[in-house]
Amino acid sequence: MLRFLSGKVVSVFDTLVVLDVNGMGFELLCTGRGAEMCREGENALLVTHLQFSEAGPSLFGFADDRERDLFLKLTTVKGVGGKMAMNILKSAPAERVVSWIAASDTDSLVKIPGVGRKTAERLCFEMHRHFEGLGTDLNLSPEVFASGETHMDIAMEGLRSLGFAQAELLPVFRKLKAGNVSADGDLSPEQWIRLALKELKRN
Repeated sequence: MLRFLSGKVVSVFDTLVVLDVNGMGFELLCTGRGAEMCREGENALLVTHLQFSEAGPSLFGFADDRERDLFLKLTTVKGVGGKMAMNILKSAPAERVVSWIAASDTDSLVKIPGVGRKTAERLCFEMHRHFEGLGTDLNLSPEVFASGETHMDIAMEGLRSLGFAQAELLPVFRKLKAGNVSADGDLSPEQWIRLALKELKRN
């Protein structure tokens, strides 16, 4: 199965990319970030997933493995096929999609074209099982869970690995620490992350 493609970019139209790989032209429907990596006439490497359906094969392109992993998890939700999952990742960066789902923010999800209220609710409900083990299910770096760090430190590192900047995380965690908990042992890293995502949504 195709895991990635590397070649010269022939054309880019919105998020549809044509890649010349050793004389063969591959048409890929890409995420927003995947398409941004491509410039006509330049070489590019895209992580890929080849999907077969009744409508025929579809080749999807991603900026990195993290996007591909999230895409595959989205397609496990009832009613969400490859094209809808790709449309979600075309409309918003992966870490934003993760934050909306973790915070059950259906209002943000329904702003994505093609995602209705019921689909948004299913995404939040069915995807939550993937947040139970953040270290593996969200493809966070193994170093995030190294010993010797507080639960809050682990949560901050986890969110940084999802693409959030240190500058936006520090004030959020200071506020949470001052207003919600007095001892680190009160919350697990996963609980810290969920609280932080909800606070980031408000900002």
